[in-house]
Amino acid sequence: MLNESTISKCARYVTNRTRHVIESFGPRAPGSEGERRTQEFVREELAACCDGEVLFEPFQVAGKAFFLMQAVAALTLLASVVLWHAHPAISLGLDMLALSVLYFQFWRYRLFLDPFFPKSTSYNVYGLIKPKGETRRRIILSGHADAAREWRLAYLAPRLFPYFFVALLAGLAGIVLLHLAGFIAWLAGGAMWEAAQNVQWLQWLLVPGILLGVFFNNVSRTVPGANDNLSGTFAAMGIAKHLKESGVQLQNTELGIAILGSEEAGLRGAKVFAEKHKNEFCDVETAVIVLETLRDLDHIKVYNRDMNGTIRLDDTVCRLLRDAGKACGLDLPYATVFVGSSDAAAFAQAGWRAGALAAMDPRPADYYHTRRDNWDNMDEACLRKAIAVVCAAIRIYDTGKT
Repeated sequence: MLNESTISKCARYVTNRTRHVIESFGPRAPGSEGERRTQEFVREELAACCDGEVLFEPFQVAGKAFFLMQAVAALTLLASVVLWHAHPAISLGLDMLALSVLYFQFWRYRLFLDPFFPKSTSYNVYGLIKPKGETRRRIILSGHADAAREWRLAYLAPRLFPYFFVALLAGLAGIVLLHLAGFIAWLAGGAMWEAAQNVQWLQWLLVPGILLGVFFNNVSRTVPGANDNLSGTFAAMGIAKHLKESGVQLQNTELGIAILGSEEAGLRGAKVFAEKHKNEFCDVETAVIVLETLRDLDHIKVYNRDMNGTIRLDDTVCRLLRDAGKACGLDLPYATVFVGSSDAAAFAQAGWRAGALAAMDPRPADYYHTRRDNWDNMDEACLRKAIAVVCAAIRIYDTGKT
């Protein structure tokens, strides 16, 4: 669909536009002024290559709720340690509250803490490009325009970050188990309760691990978010732009570009978009390809499981991406988002057929959610390969061979 020279131009478009956004519009935290200005720029860029109106859709988001869940859970656990001697039932109740915060807000990406935080306005932007003939299929390329608050521990000690994460989980699990055992001993009474009181000092040894949760996120600093995820945003837009400029029209496939807001606040933009447009896009077979963090060529993969490994993405869309990889000389393995999630999970939860293409070292990479994720840390070679794969996927999809 696009020749090698045009794909190279498209990759340069991605890096140039990324630099422009970072240097011109300021931090792009979910629901921020910088995110709004970026989405206005996105709308202007898409207007030049889409047919009809490019929609600019606002929604409300609690921008800090997702970033503060670790601190809320950690402070709740610390309170449970302090209040153990008041009554073991109080401590166990607080432990269950902390676990609920992490389960609903992080594990399942629900709006658990959001009602307790101030709201601001975020935006989704999308446009469509009509095919030559009758629309029989639709394929949507999606990225997100916002950026994360910085992971303080990942920035200060990237090599130690996985160990910090394990220490945090160990502290959480250890305290909850100690309090559960203590509560059972209290119910039993007698010698069992006396023994439990004698060992409860052990919980204080786990407090340092819990304190890591308090300082996990630096909510006062938003990272540049060049790779995560202006790379995916402008790859999607660049493909649409260069197809239009090259005079390439799909036969019977409508091409959609959806640039969503507030992914870093718990997939909020994708959740809103997926629910709002589900019925509208049921008129023909519709596939969504989410492009996420296109930076590390050695780790380019098709993600077929998402949201902490709990959501299975669409087999057909994921197979389409694998077939596209083979057409480009790549054997793309399937992968799972074991910790965290992408917008593909929100689409899948809402019943859409979605898959994800990403290229990021899962350890995680030292730039992930830190200030190192700047425009000068992008990789055009990786962008070129990812763009080629997506173009091949569009071509295959348009033939109806999936």
